Amino acid sequence: MTRGFYNRLAWTGIQKNRQLYYPYFLSGIVMVMVFYIFHFLATSEVVHNLPGKAVLPYLFYIGEGAVGLFSIPFLFYTNSSLIRKRKKELGLYNILGMNKRNIFSVLFRETLISYGIVVTVGIFAGFLFSKAAELVLVNIMGRQAGYRIYVDWKGAFVVLVVFAVIYLMILANALWQIHANDPIELLHSDMQGERPPKSRMLLTVLSLVLIGAGYGASAAVTAVEYQLAQIFVTAVLLITGTFLLFICAFVVLCRVLQKNRAYYYQTSHFVTISTMAYRMKRSGASLAAICVLVTLVLVACSFSVSFYAGSMEVLQRTYPYDLSVRVEIPVEKIGNELTKGTCTAGYRSGIDTIIGSVLTDSGQDAGQGGVRQADGCAVHFANMLAMLVDGRLDLARDMRDTWFTPGSGLYPGWTEGNEEIVWLHVLSLEAYNRLCRTTETLGEDEVFVILENGEYRSDRIVLNDSGAGVNVNPAAKAVPAITDVSISLDDGRAKDDRITAHGCRNVFLVVRDLYDFMGGVEGSAAYAQKNYMAYDWEYYWNLSAPEEALYAVYDQVEAHIRTGADKTACYLRLERGENYYALAGAVLFIAVVMDLVFVAVTALIMYYKQISEGYEDQRRFSIMRKVGMTGKEIRASINSQMLTVFALPLLVAGVHLIFTSNIVYMMQKMVVADNKPLMIRVMVVTYLLFAAVYSLVYVMTSRTYYRIVNRASGSRYCGGNGS
Repeated sequence: MTRGFYNRLAWTGIQKNRQLYYPYFLSGIVMVMVFYIFHFLATSEVVHNLPGKAVLPYLFYIGEGAVGLFSIPFLFYTNSSLIRKRKKELGLYNILGMNKRNIFSVLFRETLISYGIVVTVGIFAGFLFSKAAELVLVNIMGRQAGYRIYVDWKGAFVVLVVFAVIYLMILANALWQIHANDPIELLHSDMQGERPPKSRMLLTVLSLVLIGAGYGASAAVTAVEYQLAQIFVTAVLLITGTFLLFICAFVVLCRVLQKNRAYYYQTSHFVTISTMAYRMKRSGASLAAICVLVTLVLVACSFSVSFYAGSMEVLQRTYPYDLSVRVEIPVEKIGNELTKGTCTAGYRSGIDTIIGSVLTDSGQDAGQGGVRQADGCAVHFANMLAMLVDGRLDLARDMRDTWFTPGSGLYPGWTEGNEEIVWLHVLSLEAYNRLCRTTETLGEDEVFVILENGEYRSDRIVLNDSGAGVNVNPAAKAVPAITDVSISLDDGRAKDDRITAHGCRNVFLVVRDLYDFMGGVEGSAAYAQKNYMAYDWEYYWNLSAPEEALYAVYDQVEAHIRTGADKTACYLRLERGENYYALAGAVLFIAVVMDLVFVAVTALIMYYKQISEGYEDQRRFSIMRKVGMTGKEIRASINSQMLTVFALPLLVAGVHLIFTSNIVYMMQKMVVADNKPLMIRVMVVTYLLFAAVYSLVYVMTSRTYYRIVNRASGSRYCGGNGS
């Protein structure tokens, strides 16, 4: 046989099976296109000039790797569906005189043609849409981009290599399937009988136990960054439990329904339940894969949209001032600092001079409305770890004796039993009134306690081991929250290898006199040891000036405070906001692209499932027609069966989303987007929108199934006319 013969045979095989090959090509093209786009964005000069340029390329490289890894099982699945349908055709080639080596030659050429079409069209589509993707990303971040269009040749080369490896693996798998079967088995692959599915009660119970354990592990997550192993275990438990649920548990459910004679022996139920039992045995893995993909889509979309939607609120809450400076004051100097301002006088005068000179040079000054209210607001804080025991603040606890070990990262979270570690900010009443623009008063031995995300319900706080304490003024429940000083929540000292309070709840303690309350030099030294306490001076400015002037102020102020010997930090809201928006925008962009890929994968899995089941059911429904079932009854049975089967993944995914919402919420808290009502609204809307898309995909793929079934004996018994 000539090589041209093999080439023609391979091309003819693709054309005659185009109903299977076209979706296979499409799936590969989508993967290649997305892979190329992520590589293009990771190396794009525009992306490298965006805010967050230190993070964005790595995120896109991660997305590129994820697409490459996900392409392997997905393309394997689509190819296995294709080979399973073509086994009869390949067996016929063998019977007509072609040996397995000849068949291998045909399959090699078909794989080579598939690879050529997929990478060529995929790279071309990636080239067409890569610039559009770049513009969308830039638009999300509110920036401008150039319109230079070019081909990322390095990205194209990476695509060629990566997908060449994947298609070689696919070819090896297909050849093994042909090698492992003799010609007769291949020829009669679609005629083989099937044993009734067994009711596996033990595996059914195990599936429910695994899913329940996954839900419990999800609910126990309190700090994502420190519990990645637990989140991974949660994912493994849920995925394993879901596969066992669809493969075994629903078979058991069908068996239980079959034992209910009053329910089972009805025309609308008899065929549906019997067929579903076989479907769950043979197609349970596909349905479980759909369920897992749907859950991933819902989780990724819920997190990314709520993160992006809440980013503005987070920025305003975390950085309420345009410019903020923090200087740590040594404990031994805090007395002179609070009475005379000796430690920070140089910082303050230098900052005022810099702001005045830069704004004047830019044509902005106080007389022109360049500086808004709350200029030069300075506040002293004592920031430290403390313990809430049964909801009561206990400052007597030695934090070195808790389960939390600073810097190790190896601790279960901020809450254990009736104890909760909090990040306490102590400030004077005078500073509080100045920040919140109030005129509150405190009596002797009284304080205000204000909790982030909660209300302090106790009437006292404990100060020492003897149980002595001070009373909590009940007016604290009505005074404004200290949102204006929430810049303190960002613990800049983490860079100095000290503690980080990331994810820890914040508590503000307002006292009459800060230094006296902390016990002077001796008391402050004790708190510094057992509570990791540090005094901070914070200086806030609101400025109205062009971005260039703001960055000039920031650069000069940062250089000025770095000249001191004390630990310092400087924040510009514009700079922090750009980085935060960059992260939120990139996460949203990647999540949307990956969600579109997952939706396409889900649609293709449903399509191949409908095709394979359609060919299997041709003979079955033809027999039902001959034994007396009307077309209307058959149509109703098909609708009942398909709606039930394809609704199950969506329903189970919805339950998974509810019980894993805690992980989504903790992920939000990790990025400071602590807004549970927004997250819940996004989850509900996301689920409803995806349900609509899922239903549309179901309707479209179901038409293919009906067309295949209707071909049996040229009849139209699924037409719904009842004849």
